[in-house]
Amino acid sequence: MNYWLVRAKWGGVENKKADFINNDEWINGYAEKYLDIVNRVQVEDILLLAEDSTITHYGVCSVNEKDGRHLIVDKWMLLKEPVLFQAKGAYIKTIVKVNDENLIDTFRREIEKTIISNDIKVKSIVIENFTVFKNEQLEFSNGLNVVVGENSTGKSHLLKLLYSLIMGMNHFVYSYADYYERKMIGDEAISEAIEISLMGIFKPDELMNLISYDKDKCFININFDKYTISFCFKSHFSDNNHISAEEKNLPTDFFEKSSIFIPAKEMLSFYEGFIPLYENRETSFDRIYYNLARSLGLSALKSIDSYPIESKLLSRLEEIIEGKILLERGRFYLVSNSNGQETEIALIAEGLRKIATIAQLIANGSLNKNSILFWDEPEANLNPRLIKKMAEVLVELSRAGMQVFIATHSLFLVKELEILKSREDKVKYFGLGLNQGLIRVSQSEDFEYLDDIIILDEELEQDDRFLSKKED
Repeated sequence: MNYWLVRAKWGGVENKKADFINNDEWINGYAEKYLDIVNRVQVEDILLLAEDSTITHYGVCSVNEKDGRHLIVDKWMLLKEPVLFQAKGAYIKTIVKVNDENLIDTFRREIEKTIISNDIKVKSIVIENFTVFKNEQLEFSNGLNVVVGENSTGKSHLLKLLYSLIMGMNHFVYSYADYYERKMIGDEAISEAIEISLMGIFKPDELMNLISYDKDKCFININFDKYTISFCFKSHFSDNNHISAEEKNLPTDFFEKSSIFIPAKEMLSFYEGFIPLYENRETSFDRIYYNLARSLGLSALKSIDSYPIESKLLSRLEEIIEGKILLERGRFYLVSNSNGQETEIALIAEGLRKIATIAQLIANGSLNKNSILFWDEPEANLNPRLIKKMAEVLVELSRAGMQVFIATHSLFLVKELEILKSREDKVKYFGLGLNQGLIRVSQSEDFEYLDDIIILDEELEQDDRFLSKKED
């Protein structure tokens, strides 16, 4: 297997990167140059798509037309991290075989990291004595996961816990960037990363406050499909060992996973100045808002057309909000599709601001088809028409490849999801209810099979009262 560096721009021709990615192909733009080199590319060889001195995508050659111009790839894949190289000598040609073994090793590692990271999903979690959860094992869908239940049954806690563990792993990988350094550091650094994440997101006075009332120990096991992590913490612990990760179950390597949590309260309208306030500890918001603010503030991708799935999603979202999101001078605006007028985001309906949040995150690359999205009460402050649109958005996000977790009170939203889903859609429902003062979790791929669904019971009871009133 060989590695070939290929470019999407040559001579005075405009950049063809978006066209190549959308069509899963690469075309030599010259009619009389590089023909013999193109013909040497073999099926299963790796093509590396470069812009200047940066490689952003790779693809496996599936067909060589042997005409010196046309190569087909199985699928252009976005690298988890772009690879920088010295663009000089042979490496400025339209197509060239890579012979530098160090560079090949770098490409190989980045491709492996990309494949594993993209495949990571939250498969399941075991929770013992964490906040309101006594002893539960939840199995998740790779697509859309819908958590329903009345207040104080742990819907938000479940989403926050999953998000905390992902962000803890990301913090660990970021802090110890070198693979061998991570292996040497081991379980103590992982435990510290998880603790920092739990404390920042749940904001308890003490970590032990996350243990269920009258219990002295909490145990959590999370399965990311590619690896599993188990850890516990006790109500009485030493000063330097708050969380204990089980070393025997630790994987040999960890991978960052793109993850976004959108809280019930939208934050586009109060984004301005939020980051310095948080960093100066002048606000009581938890770290979810800070993480979201940092993601929202990233610059828009220069060529969203190079990401066909995300580009299609963005177009659909901009159609719903009837405009494009603009971040200017630290403030967000909605630019009308019809007349180009800029309107301060705070003057836009809150429901539209929620959908605009997703649009901004996709536009700047923070949210992509390989991300995991957590959304607490996406239907809050939305009218029925917008809830229908929200249901469409959630289904389309999961169909694009995202693993999506939502917590909701809205039977209207659940019904819309049921109407929209097809046999191919992977949807899992989780019902959180109270049973003799304890939380009981039921789970099913069919909403009607959940136990103790208060939102369903209350709507049926309301129907009875409404009919009784009409009869009177």
